[in-house]
Amino acid sequence: MKILGIVAEYDPFHRGHEQHLALARKMVSPSAVYIALSPCFRQRGDISLLSPYVRARCALACGADAVFSLPVFQVLNDGLQYAAHAVRLLHALGCTHLAFGAETADPDLLQKTASLLEDPPDALLLELRNGLNRGLGYPEAQEAALRSVFPEGEAILSHPNNILAVAYLRAIRKMNLRMIPVPIPRSGNDRSDTIDPESPSASAIRKALLRGNWTGAFSGLPEVSRQEIQRAFLQHQVPDERILDQLLLSRLRAMSPAEASRLPNLSEGLENRLLQEAKRVSSRAELLDRVSSRRYTRARVNRLCASALLGLHASANDEPVSEALLLGLRRKPEITAPWKDLPIPVLSSVQESKHPPLWEADVKAWKIWAQCASLQDVYPYSAKLTTLD
Repeated sequence: MKILGIVAEYDPFHRGHEQHLALARKMVSPSAVYIALSPCFRQRGDISLLSPYVRARCALACGADAVFSLPVFQVLNDGLQYAAHAVRLLHALGCTHLAFGAETADPDLLQKTASLLEDPPDALLLELRNGLNRGLGYPEAQEAALRSVFPEGEAILSHPNNILAVAYLRAIRKMNLRMIPVPIPRSGNDRSDTIDPESPSASAIRKALLRGNWTGAFSGLPEVSRQEIQRAFLQHQVPDERILDQLLLSRLRAMSPAEASRLPNLSEGLENRLLQEAKRVSSRAELLDRVSSRRYTRARVNRLCASALLGLHASANDEPVSEALLLGLRRKPEITAPWKDLPIPVLSSVQESKHPPLWEADVKAWKIWAQCASLQDVYPYSAKLTTLD
């Protein structure tokens, strides 16, 4: 039984995602497609524009068969750790294939890059150290080191989807998993604010929606996403980031240095700088401007802020995958029948969990998301399973 796994944010689900799903299905011909979805925060530390259930419904309507939530403490990591957590979950769910987008969808180049980074030769390590000693941030130093020993892969690490693609391959290699990678060509520019209707950037669509440019945003969305987004905005069920800013600054200003020192992915006193600057700013954007640098990327600082807001500790990353939280499902008996033999239980609610601490941060993230969207403080992930006939 072929089961295709995909790691996604789908915030929002756009035409590029729709095409990716369709092409992956065509290439693999799977019995089912499983999505590992980010919850109320995205991997770069931002709060999601749309709730996990809205995004799950869009994915199901456009070709997915089951959508599972990644725990938020696993999502708020650098690309390598994020990819490893997601791949581990999909493998535990029985996925035999993993499809991902890549600007350079050349399997040999991607595999060679993954091999060099996972088992680096001495020459690459030396170049990496030299780059760091020159004051380069780790991503820049790693890219320069790879270029020096593998000129053919010069452009691999300069594109965001390639970076994640290599991270997925490294995870499969490191854990010695029997999972077949399926790179899908990714066109368009994820960093552009211009919306290409056929291959848009999710970031550009979010910005357009928040500016009120509905025509531009809708040009890059399938019909189901347009309907869901229109409903969410008309019902005011999207977060106001100004509320998030105040929650974050209040949290940081109340944190003790000892508490901040337990945050995940710290180095060189970064937590002290974060706490000091939080006393001097009035918004998250201003805080990121003051704390981020060539060495500390904006995404890294943003993830640290989200971790502080959610009360995450460094030890959270050691939590094993012991449960899978189902967000949405197509009503097909052949999809759920094999789940009884999985090594982890599939939950339709966190209330079914035998390990409640695993989902504490997700419940908190949901409550923060709801507060920022001016919604009632209701218990999330209880009886909101999305199904599609």
